[in-house]
Amino acid sequence: MKFIADRMLERLARWLRLFGYDTSGIKKQENEDDTLLELAQSEGRILVSRDEELIRRAVKKGIRAYLVRSPEIIEQLREVQKEFNIKLEPVMDRCSLCNSPIRKVEPSEMGLVRSKDYVYLARLESGTEFWICDKCGQVYWQGKHWENIMETVKKYFQ
Repeated sequence: MKFIADRMLERLARWLRLFGYDTSGIKKQENEDDTLLELAQSEGRILVSRDEELIRRAVKKGIRAYLVRSPEIIEQLREVQKEFNIKLEPVMDRCSLCNSPIRKVEPSEMGLVRSKDYVYLARLESGTEFWICDKCGQVYWQGKHWENIMETVKKYFQ
């Protein structure tokens, strides 16, 4: 299942990526709605938006679309989960920034991780597993942020 989210739902898009769902978005530009509709149609994506007019236009064009009603992220996730019967289980699968697949960093590639100023030396020396996005270069690991994500999922979705 592939989604495309408008800029109002960038946070929802990031969370869907954390759950392994291919969820694209677009940067601020002219004719954003037209671009979203074109991409949803050409890539076979489900459009999610809080913009009623955009959803109406999508449906009129035969594009599968869902109007997200809540302004709150937890409720947005519940809505999408219920509407599309999706699992909300975090996986190290997609870049939360650019939506590209991520992969485990091989021991011979640790120089890539060391080059990131946001990866602390103590983390590097602890035997932590790392993942990297080959498209944007973002490095991931299951640290405190990952623990917070898991706690949020346990609290609200299990």
